Amino acid sequence: MISQFFILSPQRGDTLIFRDYRHDTPRDVPDLLLDKLKTWQKNHGTELDPPPIFNVDGVNFLFTNIQGLYFVCTTKFNVSPFMIYELLGRIATLIKDFCGILSEECLRLNSSLVYELLDEIIDYGYVQTTLTDQLKSYVYEDPVPVKRENIIINSLAKLKAPGTNLGSSRNRPIVHSRDERSSKQNEVYIDMIEQLVASFASNGMTVRAEINGSIQIKSYLQGNPEIRLGLNSNIVLGRDKDISSDKYGIVFDDYKFHDSVDPTDFNEYRRMVIFPPEGETTIMNYRISSDVSLPFRIFPILLRDPKCPNRMDITIKIRADIPEDKFVSKCTLTVPLPRVTQSVSNENTDDSNEQSFQYDNRIKNIIWTINNLKGGTEQSIKVKITGATSFSAVAELEIGPISLEFDIPNYTCSNIQIRKLKVYEKNKSIPPQRWVRYFTISESYICRV
Repeated sequence: MISQFFILSPQRGDTLIFRDYRHDTPRDVPDLLLDKLKTWQKNHGTELDPPPIFNVDGVNFLFTNIQGLYFVCTTKFNVSPFMIYELLGRIATLIKDFCGILSEECLRLNSSLVYELLDEIIDYGYVQTTLTDQLKSYVYEDPVPVKRENIIINSLAKLKAPGTNLGSSRNRPIVHSRDERSSKQNEVYIDMIEQLVASFASNGMTVRAEINGSIQIKSYLQGNPEIRLGLNSNIVLGRDKDISSDKYGIVFDDYKFHDSVDPTDFNEYRRMVIFPPEGETTIMNYRISSDVSLPFRIFPILLRDPKCPNRMDITIKIRADIPEDKFVSKCTLTVPLPRVTQSVSNENTDDSNEQSFQYDNRIKNIIWTINNLKGGTEQSIKVKITGATSFSAVAELEIGPISLEFDIPNYTCSNIQIRKLKVYEKNKSIPPQRWVRYFTISESYICRV
């Protein structure tokens, strides 16, 4: 049971959307949340995320950061956190479906549409529906388009690579204004996104490697026709890996389909029939934990100077094991340092203008950022650390682990490709346009020191 829902802009501290459903909590709770966040950042810095759930004067706050905006629910009841976070994610997706994009300016321009949407989703604190197909029949407000030059696109949309299309068509709302409803459109967008979870020992050996993949679809096809999608023929399902004769198969440990997918032919032919609903939908999730080809290797080296016990050197080398025609638009390495660290200086062993180095003395972290890292290349950096006192064995344990954040366009570590994508339409007057993109991003990519 939800008492309030609101959306905050952390940059300005403005309350963009606010809806009080039960009137049993104070109306100044957005200010309480902002004060709590500011206090947290003052004490812990901006690199450490605040806890997603906390209680103030008997009011439970549950919030998440989605594309730079805080989506918040408050309640005085003992609700399921999983249900609340699923609801917050669905509300963000629905706003994107009905408004085209999710940004601060879009919410300001389409506030009446968002309020109408929220009134249909939640009634007196109880969730009614989050299905786009059902809500489309009850929401009558027309979306106000955001000018293209003012659109703030998320990090995935900023990626540009050969073979991808990053036009503004994918940012259109599913419901157009009355002046635009007669315009013809017949397009479908499919994104294959793989999130990597990997950990390495200090010598570079892989301790754990796992891929959490998803296939997302956003359809503008007329009449919601049937779509047939085929994947690699060498995919081996988890229950068949012991009897499969394909030594180079891609083993799915787990996989799950959306309700709009008919997977009858997937077990035998690795293809599925999709009846895409309105809006953006994840039609398939899968997990791979064997024979994962990791895109980066990290090699840290720690050196102590016996003559200066309060000094030490850390050399970090990163190697891109992706094809030479691929690149990483931006990768960031974060290294925690001992609490006794007093000063830090860096010596960039590979002179390049595409790198930056930053040290945050408040939380004792160094941040090394590399732009446009090409496949088949290496980069390294040498960091000199000076401590207020001598570095003990306990202080050395406080170094690391090194965490790496990256996103790679037009590339998948599993080598899964969409081999077939066909739209079966009754009306063939407008040929359907099909767009496919591939992304690999880091979910948890760490290396011990």
